[in-house]
Amino acid sequence: MSSLNLINAPAVSGNFSPGDRAPTAICFFVGARSPSDVVYSSPAERAPTGYVLLCWSSVSERCCSFFARGAGSYRRATRALILLLILICPASVLAAQDTVRLQLKWNHQFQFAGYYAAIAKGYYEEEGLSVELLLARPGLDPISEVIQGRAEFGIGTSDLLLHFHQGDPVVALAVTFQHSPLALISRTNNQLQTLRDLDGQAVALEPGSAELFAYLKREGIRTEQFDAVLHEYNLMPLIVGKVAAQSVYSTTETLELDKLGIDYQIYSPRSVGIDFYGDALFTTQAFLADNTEKVEAFRRASLRGWLYAMNHSEEIIDVILEQYPTPRSREALQHEAEKMHSLMRTDLIEPGHMITGRWQHMADVYAEIGMLPEKISLEGFLYNPKPETIDLTRIYYGLVVACVLAAIFASLTSIMMYYNKQIRKSEQKFRTLYDDAPLAFIVLDHQGNIKDWNSAASRIFGWPHQDAIGRNIVDTIIRPDDYDMFESIISTTLKEKDSVSCINKNITRDGKEITCEWVNSPYPYTHKDEGGMILSIGMDVTERVAMDKALRKARDDAKDALHEHKQLITMLSHEIRSPLATIATANAVLKAALTQGTFSDTSMMINRINSAIHRLRGFLDNLTSDDRLSTTNITNQRAMVDLPAIVQQSINAIQNNYPLRNINVTLSGPNQVLSPDPVLLDIVMTNLLDNALKYSPKDTNVSLEAITQDDNAISLKVHNLGHGIGDSLRAKVFRKYFRGEQVENTSGTGIGLYLVKRIVDSNNGTIDIISSDHHGTTFHVTFPPYKQD
Repeated sequence: MSSLNLINAPAVSGNFSPGDRAPTAICFFVGARSPSDVVYSSPAERAPTGYVLLCWSSVSERCCSFFARGAGSYRRATRALILLLILICPASVLAAQDTVRLQLKWNHQFQFAGYYAAIAKGYYEEEGLSVELLLARPGLDPISEVIQGRAEFGIGTSDLLLHFHQGDPVVALAVTFQHSPLALISRTNNQLQTLRDLDGQAVALEPGSAELFAYLKREGIRTEQFDAVLHEYNLMPLIVGKVAAQSVYSTTETLELDKLGIDYQIYSPRSVGIDFYGDALFTTQAFLADNTEKVEAFRRASLRGWLYAMNHSEEIIDVILEQYPTPRSREALQHEAEKMHSLMRTDLIEPGHMITGRWQHMADVYAEIGMLPEKISLEGFLYNPKPETIDLTRIYYGLVVACVLAAIFASLTSIMMYYNKQIRKSEQKFRTLYDDAPLAFIVLDHQGNIKDWNSAASRIFGWPHQDAIGRNIVDTIIRPDDYDMFESIISTTLKEKDSVSCINKNITRDGKEITCEWVNSPYPYTHKDEGGMILSIGMDVTERVAMDKALRKARDDAKDALHEHKQLITMLSHEIRSPLATIATANAVLKAALTQGTFSDTSMMINRINSAIHRLRGFLDNLTSDDRLSTTNITNQRAMVDLPAIVQQSINAIQNNYPLRNINVTLSGPNQVLSPDPVLLDIVMTNLLDNALKYSPKDTNVSLEAITQDDNAISLKVHNLGHGIGDSLRAKVFRKYFRGEQVENTSGTGIGLYLVKRIVDSNNGTIDIISSDHHGTTFHVTFPPYKQD
């Protein structure tokens, strides 16, 4: 059997530059009868008898046929095969692709969706590129990998500015995020309540976290105050308490903590005005100089990929799950894609968009905190894919036309000068009014780019005129949460050709949130603009809104106070008159007994007087407790108490009002516990028992169960067999002065359960109601574990 050899070496001679595609050689051997006859051989091997070598080159565009020994029928068959291959195999298919490496800064996830899309949709292949994606690992710095030549491209952060100033030849090609998602995260149940609590704590920071150091420095925290440790590219060190905080992307890690039910706190640099780009695509100056077309091709294909990925996120999520090993679930990737939309806004800003002024602002922030010198030059740092050129032809043509017109209309020059002078005066008056107005005047094009910006706008938002012009309003004063509303206002104003008014939150240059009132109107701008222009007139109403809010609150508080006052008067009338009537009646009986000398009912009357006195005393105790709690800051302070003694004290106090009722008590656990303030604990138990006895049949018992734990957790359950409390009333029973509709004939102030709720909440406890008409009602109070320092 004859064998069929495929020789990989090109059969076309000539010199090829680095940018040319290497020629491809395809060899066919006529004697082959099946795929098993095909073997690969090196160019040095001698070809066997009876073969034809076809070589198609995209550079030389020549075909060479070499015929060795063999029968004529072989030659005729070979010629036919050559013609067929020439028709169906174009040079672009057979040409070899250039391979470049892209160093990622994390594991496979939607953060790099644009590059996956460019591979999957063939955008790189169309540019003649084959792209290899390199994963990150702990301790690896993408910027160093590219500088040292282990990758041609990389994904970096604002650290590129620091490397550039240090002399590293890096070039920023494009950015993924218009607003960096990099932030610090900590668990809310640790000692870290503010960033200043980082003193002496371990903090995990990934490579390229300079903006977080800038954030901490702006907050007055020095690097030597905390221990920066190596990032492990997962949340486990934070979850187990190995670190107090770590760097995260707000687009990803928060979902994992949400699913685990772990409370957390996000610290974003944007809260102090540090609003940087995120995920910058970069290369080296040397690679750009030697491979200009290749760099532009890679950038062009990547940005196409990003646009496709953000418009077809579900499709690219399928690609990630099927083709790239990732620890992320579909839900996590969908969450990440949704969060990235608000940070990229490809519907408003084209992918990769970046401006020199924004990078200069980032450098200024680093300079402000001493990480860079002031006013560094960015020449050579930013890639300009389309250098601007001046069309001299138009200038020359315009000069010729101007000269001709000047000659023709020379007689009209004086008139034109006069009217131009008047126009300039009018424009000057308008400009003076425009600039000196107390309102912000902002002119926008249909894409939201700032075309004009007056002095009031600079004063209100902190952006000088020269820095604001050319920026997109979305990147300047619009909050990410309001992007959709802003887009709707732009669309409505231009479509309806009418003014749109609104009041919304805006952000200043230093990250401060203010409230502004706006009127947005179509604006006839001097220069023709196909999409139309908008004049936005705004006023800072932050103080007015705050004052209105304070006035509304004061009015509501006054209304509530008046309502409480009326309730208090009504309750006082009932709660004081009823015991006084009892005392008066008993006093009359005692007086008659003394006069008549009959003392058979004396003991009963004295008991009634005592009961009325206890009722008045309990009423006054609740009133004074409410007043004391209202004027005292209740804190979660505990003291060692004998819980059985507190229980007995509460029962003794309450049974004076209910001498014929039984209270079943169950105690378990340690007697000595770190309890909330004993006085407050007594108020809780006394009011729960009073409520249970008051609203249950007189021939039934009430039970109190108190359980303590070694960790000082306390559980109190008070149960009675009274009528159940409906679902609609369970939240209301803890309101001040609230009394149900079925209790007109039962004494009470409506303060007891309100006091219980306040004390429980102030000690981070819980109170639940389990109630039904058939099984009665149980109030269950818990105080959490407490560890003594």
